[in-house]
Order: sequence, then C-alpha cells, then structure tokens
Amino acid sequence: MRSSRVPQALTCGLAVLLVAACSGDPAPDPVEPEAEPAPVPTEFEGQAPPGIEGEVLRVLHGDGADAHTIFADPSGVRISPVGDAFLVSSGGEDRHLLQDAATGADLWEGEARFRGFGIDLDGAPVLLMSDPDGAPFVLDAAGDALWEPARDGDLYLNGVGVRRPGDWSEEEPYGEYAVLDADGGELWGYEFAAPPQEPSGEPSDADDPDAGEPGGEEPAALGVPVTAWDGAVLLASGDGALHARSLDPGEPGAELWTLDGGADEDLGMTGLAPLPAPHVLGLFPLPSPEEQETRADGDPDEEEDGEAQEPGDEGEEVLLVRWSSAESPSVLSAHDPADGGVLWTLEEPGPNPVGGDYDPAGPAGGLYDAATGTFLLPQASGAATAVAVDLAAGEVLWGLEDEDGAFSPAFTHDGFIYGTDRGGDSDSQVVLDARDMDVVADDLSAHVEAITQGGHAMLVQGRQRFVYGPLPGEDGAEEGGDPSEGPPASPGDGAS
Repeated sequence: MRSSRVPQALTCGLAVLLVAACSGDPAPDPVEPEAEPAPVPTEFEGQAPPGIEGEVLRVLHGDGADAHTIFADPSGVRISPVGDAFLVSSGGEDRHLLQDAATGADLWEGEARFRGFGIDLDGAPVLLMSDPDGAPFVLDAAGDALWEPARDGDLYLNGVGVRRPGDWSEEEPYGEYAVLDADGGELWGYEFAAPPQEPSGEPSDADDPDAGEPGGEEPAALGVPVTAWDGAVLLASGDGALHARSLDPGEPGAELWTLDGGADEDLGMTGLAPLPAPHVLGLFPLPSPEEQETRADGDPDEEEDGEAQEPGDEGEEVLLVRWSSAESPSVLSAHDPADGGVLWTLEEPGPNPVGGDYDPAGPAGGLYDAATGTFLLPQASGAATAVAVDLAAGEVLWGLEDEDGAFSPAFTHDGFIYGTDRGGDSDSQVVLDARDMDVVADDLSAHVEAITQGGHAMLVQGRQRFVYGPLPGEDGAEEGGDPSEGPPASPGDGAS
C-alpha cells in the first residue's frame, strides 16, 4: 500500500479542523511561530565614553567573534583589569582566563579560587589565587607564577613572604618571624617580643641591670609586617607605632625610621587619648610635573591666584596612613617612604572604623586616579559619604554629600571617575571629572565594564562586548602588553 506523503502534523491539524466544522466550534487560532532572537550586534555604534581613545579591536560575542569559549558561559563572566590584561572569571565556577588586552592573546587559564588583587615590591599588580585544594599561589600580570608558600602558613605580602609564629593570633602576635623572598629564602628573621608586664613587686629580669641588650639598652621595637616595597618592610607594633626596616641584603632588618602617633609632634596627635591606631592605606605614585602641567594647560581654572598645584617629581611616591579612633575624626598623614618624613596631615570629616592592630595595608575601598593624584576615600560617618583628596597638596577637593550618595563610584582612569547613578530611572553609568566632580557624561551609548592601565577598555553595548583602545604598538600598547603597569584602583592589598 502506498504511504501518504502528507506530514503527520498536518493530517492531525486537518482532523482537528474537520471535527471543529462538524461540531460547530470555532477553529483554533493558528499558532504563530516564535520570533527569532535578534542577532548579537558586531558593529559598535556611537562614540566611546570619555577617557577612551583608539578603535574597536575585537568583538567577543555573536557570529564570527573570535573569542574564547569562557565568554559563552551561561552564568555570565566578570571582567577585571590587571595591568594591561583582562581577567575573565566564570560566573558559574572557579574558572579564569587572563588575556592580553591589546592582542587578545591568552596569558593564563585555569581552575582556581580568586582571592583578590595585590602588588609586588615594585607596585605592579598580581593575582592572589588558591588551587582546588586551598593552597595559595600568586600570578603576575603576564600569567607567570610569582610566589607560592615554601611552608604551610607562609603568607604573601606585596612581593615578599611572611612567616609568622605557628600559634599566631591578633591577641598573641609575639614570637619568631621571618621575611622571605619570592623563592622562600629568608631575607631577615627576628623576634617580636611581648612588652614587659606591669610590676608585680617580685624580682624579675627587668630589675636585673645585666638583663636585656648589651650596655643596658632597650631592644629595638619590632612588630608584625603590614606592607612592603622595594627595599623596606613596615612593621606594626600594636602600640600606635610603625617601624620601617631594611630589606637590603647588605643590612637586612636595619632600622630606617619610625612613625609614632603618641610621640611625633608633626602628626598633631600627641595629646589625644586614646591614641589613634594607624592603618597603612598604601604607597601611591604622584603625577609627574609634566602630567600636571599638561592637564593645567587644558583647564585654566586649575590654578588660582597664581598658585599652581605642587606635583611630585617623576616617580615620586607617598605613603598614606589613616589614624583612626572610635570617637575622634580620623586623620590622614602622607609620608616620604625614604625617611618617613611627614609631608602633610589632614583631618577627615568624621570617625572611621578602627581595624585590627596588625591589619595588612589596603586602600579601605578607596579609588586612586594616578593621572591627577586624586584619592577618593569612603567615609563611615561625617558630612560626606566619600571625599576626594589631592595627595600632592594634602587638600580635600570635593566630597560626596548624602544627597549625592546615589552615585556609586566603581573605578578611575586618566582623570575620570566612572560610576553608577542609582538615583535615576535606571542604573546608568556616569562619568565625573576627578578634580572637581563635574559630570562629564551621563547619557552613554555604551558603558565601560573595565579599563586597563594602558587604556584598553571593555565596552558593553546591547548584548555585545567590544574591546576598544589603541592598536598594539601604539601609545605604549606594545605587543603582549606591559604587565609592569599597576592597576588604577588597587594601590595595595593585604597578606594572603
């Protein structure tokens, strides 16, 4: 018997129509085929946001996109800048890709838990990771292994390793310490001794004139490492003082200088009780005179009454410390890292939380724009939710008042602050001028998801990601990128 060539679905449909005709019921409406989703755009439309220069280098979604499969993760991805590379992190699992921003070359890929960003002794950015078994390791911005613990319990701190006493705690931090190089070799070992107890009326070593250092000298004050940079490590002693010690192989551990809030009159806190506790916010590069002059030439309002800004020399850095107490307004102090000299002090609008005595250095959620030397520092209380501080002059440039709190800053680049305006009808991106808080743009055709130090941006428009910036080899965007450049918003991170 010859089989029918009518598709089965169509015969069923005809049967339904016949039944409907016989019964008098109206025929069902024909089912409209589902509309095909609009294709993902591959052409960038409109202007790039302020501060972004160059051209479209790559598209990362849609037909014809030459992109890594991680960008198709059904749970989405998170993009973070690391020097001149992008870190792409899976939204559904601990899977990461480090990709050169200018060329798209894959630098490193692996499964690991991302624990945060850090820096090395030169201030270049690093990635703090741990493997599936929980063992920590550190990658540089080129994806190369920089550090792993030589022993269980070793910590990474800004390019050096720190070995604490085995029973270390915030309450009992005393014992034997070692500062290690990246390969685990000991640079300097010392003992952080507990302070002498209050006299009990019974004989003790303190009553013995022969006890202690030769000649009856008190042992030099030490403490817990909280930050490090090329040539020095900074120790917190837990009594309101910070001690800089040398990492020079010729004289490791040599005393360099000390900051003491209770004794240094230049800090202006000698009469306060209780004494504010110091927390190191980081080491920040100041703009060079050429950068400041170029910016001032483009803005006639940058100088008033003939008084120009006071930029630092090229390569000059300042060490920024916040002195906090529970009741009094916290105080910022800037120091020359070479000798600890006080450059300026500045009282903040109100008190800020007092952290642990031995918390490692970190920017406390702040954002730093190296192009203008502007540090945007959140405030826990007072008249502003955040203040922008000129780190060269030690002056507050502007503050985010309570009514401005809808603006949520995210990152900075080349004199601009990018954030989200949560007070409007939608969470739209807004770009502010870092020096005066003026709105530069708020109706953008694309928003900036991340931007590298070299100026390569991840732009999002519609459902598409575009990499936008200078071509490789132009404006410092050399082939393979320059991983030595530091992240604009991560001047320092803690031990991990």
